[in-house]
Amino acid sequence: MAGNCGKISDDIFNNCDETLVGGVRDRLVLINIDDIDTYTKNVTNTQIIEGITLITSPAARGYVFEGQNNSIDDSSSLSKGAYSVGYLHKIVFRVFGNSPEIKEQLEALAKGKTVAIVQNNFKGATGSAAFELKGMDSGLEVLEMTTDKSDADTQGAYVVTLSTNEKFKEGHLPATVFLTNFDTTRDLVDALI
Repeated sequence: MAGNCGKISDDIFNNCDETLVGGVRDRLVLINIDDIDTYTKNVTNTQIIEGITLITSPAARGYVFEGQNNSIDDSSSLSKGAYSVGYLHKIVFRVFGNSPEIKEQLEALAKGKTVAIVQNNFKGATGSAAFELKGMDSGLEVLEMTTDKSDADTQGAYVVTLSTNEKFKEGHLPATVFLTNFDTTRDLVDALI
C-alpha cells in the first residue's frame, strides 16, 4: 500500500532579524546538462548541493550570462498533476548585444538543455540562501526568445525564457548550492566558469 510521501518534520518561524530581500544578481551561470558528471549532496539535507563535478573529456565549464539593472527574473512554482507533484523552474534574462557571436550562442542555447546557478540578493546569515541551482533533475530549455528593436527599455536586447519543460517537471524546488559559508560557496561556483 502506497503511503504519504510527504510529511513535515520541523517548525518554520518568522525571523524578524533576517528580513527576506527579493531579486537576484545580474549574473547567471549556465552549464550544459550533459557536461555535469556528478552532484555532491549534503548527507542530512539532500536539497543542499556541496559540489558539482563537470566532465573532463572534453573539458567542460559553465558560462556567464551577465545582465544589468535587475534584468534577470527568477521564479519557481508548484505544478500538481492528476498523479504527480512537480515544480517548474523559470528564468527570464536579457542579452544586451546583437553580435554574430552572441547569436551563435543563443541559437545553441535554444537547441540544448542547461542547468542554471543564480545568486539571490538575499544571502541569509551564513550565506546558505545565496546560490540556487535550477533544472537539476530535468534541465532547463529555451521556451521563448524575442527581440524588439523598438523597445525603449531594452533597446532591442534579446529576452530569453529558460524553463522546465511542462511535461517533464523538476522533482524538487531549486536546490541550494552551499558549502561552509558564502565565500567558499562563491568560490565553488566561480571554479565552474
